[in-house]
Amino acid sequence: MRSIMKQRSGRKAVVRALACLIALNALAGGSGAVFGAEAAKAKSTSATRVELLAGKPEFLNWSNSQKEPRAMVLCLHELGFHKGVFEDLGRKMADDGYTVYSMDLRGFGDWHKVKGKEGRMDLDNTLADIKEAAEALHKKHPTLPLFILGEAMGGALALQAASEFPDLIQGTISSCPGGEHFKTTKNYLTVCKRLITTGPGKRFGYGRQLVSVATPRKELQTAFEEDPEVRLDLAPRELMACQFFMYKTKKFAKKIQGPVLIVQGQKDGESKPEGATKVYEKLASKDKTMLAVPEGDHYVYEDIKVDNDAYKRTVAWINERLSTGGAKVSQ
Repeated sequence: MRSIMKQRSGRKAVVRALACLIALNALAGGSGAVFGAEAAKAKSTSATRVELLAGKPEFLNWSNSQKEPRAMVLCLHELGFHKGVFEDLGRKMADDGYTVYSMDLRGFGDWHKVKGKEGRMDLDNTLADIKEAAEALHKKHPTLPLFILGEAMGGALALQAASEFPDLIQGTISSCPGGEHFKTTKNYLTVCKRLITTGPGKRFGYGRQLVSVATPRKELQTAFEEDPEVRLDLAPRELMACQFFMYKTKKFAKKIQGPVLIVQGQKDGESKPEGATKVYEKLASKDKTMLAVPEGDHYVYEDIKVDNDAYKRTVAWINERLSTGGAKVSQ
């Protein structure tokens, strides 16, 4: 009888141990700790760090090892953010056959490791970095077209790059690129007051207020606030440089001849949707599309879970350019 009881006790212990392992696996699922086919899928689309430009911060790359890529996508983030905010987008696009790269814009992400002026926000040098990255990507994938995707400040940079380097960029996706913001006067007064009282380089937490109005979703606000790589303490000179740069997007649009997709979330509480519409109307390109996202806000692509409809329509737009030859690699 004791022997039987011990066997039963041993079996119960094994069952409890297996239950604990299953529970731990379920909890770890959000970080990619899955088994079987799901594990292979997660591994094939996980981001890797790539040293694309010598002496500059590494890029993130999402690629599916089980698929030959049909095109490259280079992602540019918003003011204060970093290359990792495209995690969900990168995974999804890699699963759909793209090789996706994301870079830190100067002043943010891993640029904090670079001492002196080189590591500070500098839009002119950032544009030069984008050109260098595009050239390096074409050398790495010589037969693939390159699409550039940016959001807000990154969206404005994407338009500028498309206007100045048309031979390097075969298609442009620019989200909320308009420079028209809600409560502009209040924002100016706040930033100018800090500029006068503390100087142009003294950071303050105004980025938190911008995030709180940019998206109504508390879970996304919390995700940005708790992300140690997101820098919401911005300096007056950074905020002013970004704002005045955004005003130039219509000027950039007038020079672009290649395919362009302008995207705007209709629940964006920071950028006015009509600002994106005006950029769209100024585009010189005959191949231009406006995508309004009804449930989208300021972060259509820099989201913990990208809006499914917006994602599908974005990929469909890219695929259409690939199938019709509208995104050809210059030889």
